Amino acid sequence: MPDAYVIEVSGRTAGIVARESQSSGFKFFSAAPRFNAIEGQRFSDPPVAERAARMLARYGSLPRRRNTGPNT
Repeated sequence: MPDAYVIEVSGRTAGIVARESQSSGFKFFSAAPRFNAIEGQRFSDPPVAERAARMLARYGSLPRRRNTGPNT
């Protein structure tokens, strides 16, 4: 399996994800200011990173995680 993947959104490079040597996850490196919000974020695999980049391009931000713990 390759160690790095290019993430494209609407035919433009959003960034790359590279496998981290200490884990099985991938770290995102932004190629355009529009995607800086996910710079350095870790993803389980490249398709998850691509979905995040597409959502960021479409909505300008990512949805906030809802707290689903016992104190909600």
